[in-house]
Amino acid sequence: MKLMMVVMQPLEPLMQVLMERACELAPLLPHVEAAQVLEDKVLPTGERQLVQQWRAHVEVPVLLQPHLDPGLLDWTLTLRQPTGVALVRFHAASRAVQVPGCCEGTLRFLPAAGGRGTRIELEAEFPRTGEGLRMIFSELVSRHWRTFFDLAASRISAPAA
Repeated sequence: MKLMMVVMQPLEPLMQVLMERACELAPLLPHVEAAQVLEDKVLPTGERQLVQQWRAHVEVPVLLQPHLDPGLLDWTLTLRQPTGVALVRFHAASRAVQVPGCCEGTLRFLPAAGGRGTRIELEAEFPRTGEGLRMIFSELVSRHWRTFFDLAASRISAPAA
C-alpha cells in the first residue's frame, strides 16, 4: 500500500510530534481510546526506537461482542527513526489471535512542492494476510495516519496556551 499526504507544516515539527507527542494526541483521535509509551531508547545502531501501546475505540454491536477477540483493539506500535534521516520505520501488531500478521512500513518526510509544507510518503505492507484483510487494513492504516497528521498540523499551528 502506498499513500502520499501533504501537510502544511514544516517537516521537523511534524516528526517531533510523531516521536514526542503521539500518545498525548491519541485520545483526541476519534478512533483511539488511549495510547502510552512503553519504551523509548537509542539502539546500538544509533536509531531511536519508540514502542507504544494503542487501544482503538470501536463500538461493537452486542451480538458480535462474543465473537470479537478483546486483543483486537490493542496494538503495539514500534517506531524506529534513524539518526539524521527524515524517515520513520514502523511495525504495528495486534494482540488478537484472530488477526494474522501485522503491518510494517515507512513514513518518509520530504519538503512539499513550493516549500510551504511537508509531503509524507507512506508505504505499508501487511504480511501474512489475505486480500480481504489487506484491503480493510489499508483503509484503517491510511485513515489513522491522515487523521493523526491533520491533528498534529493543527496542534503545531495552534498558539501556545
